Amino acid sequence: MLALVRNLVEWVPTSADWAAIVAGPLALVGYLAGSLTAAEVGRRRDHAWVAEAVAGAVTLLVATIAWDIGMQAAPRGAFGAVGTYSNQALGAWVSIALWTGAAALVGSVAPVWTGFRGGLTGMGPGVALAAVYVPLLGAAGIVAGALVGSLTGRPRVGVAVGLAVVVGTAYLAWIADLQPTFGITIGPESALWAAVVCGVLFARNGRMAA
Repeated sequence: MLALVRNLVEWVPTSADWAAIVAGPLALVGYLAGSLTAAEVGRRRDHAWVAEAVAGAVTLLVATIAWDIGMQAAPRGAFGAVGTYSNQALGAWVSIALWTGAAALVGSVAPVWTGFRGGLTGMGPGVALAAVYVPLLGAAGIVAGALVGSLTGRPRVGVAVGLAVVVGTAYLAWIADLQPTFGITIGPESALWAAVVCGVLFARNGRMAA
């Protein structure tokens, strides 16, 4: 499928303008893909773990497609809109892939077909994106969340703490310029992306009163 996508997008001109033009539609496609996935696994009444795994796989697929299209559209040396003049700025194609993946996560949590209610937890897509793009942040959040959840016996508290650790680690890595061996550059845009994704996951899963 990825080879087919690469062949289909060869017609996309390479320019900063075209990178901006394709970013919005790709985010919309990501959201709709996440929404359709949530609706389909809900219709089939898949086990929760299966549903989250399927949503995670779909999220990575659309993010990878967005990466390929972004690489075709964005000139080499083009950066994302956040932190453009920072030495930690992301390539435009990385930025497009991240936000397309985030849109797919939002679609799985709040599918348009059900009035933005009754979606998945989003943890599957969140873990999948973290594992591929920000493994350091994902590992820190999972370890902290699992530890707190097991010690307190309250999984939702563990989720809230884990998400807070992800955001805090992203900020510290950005400020201290601690770059991981694997994954994307940690900087202003990746820290913002992590905060947005964690905010969505917290709203769905981590509320203390829920």
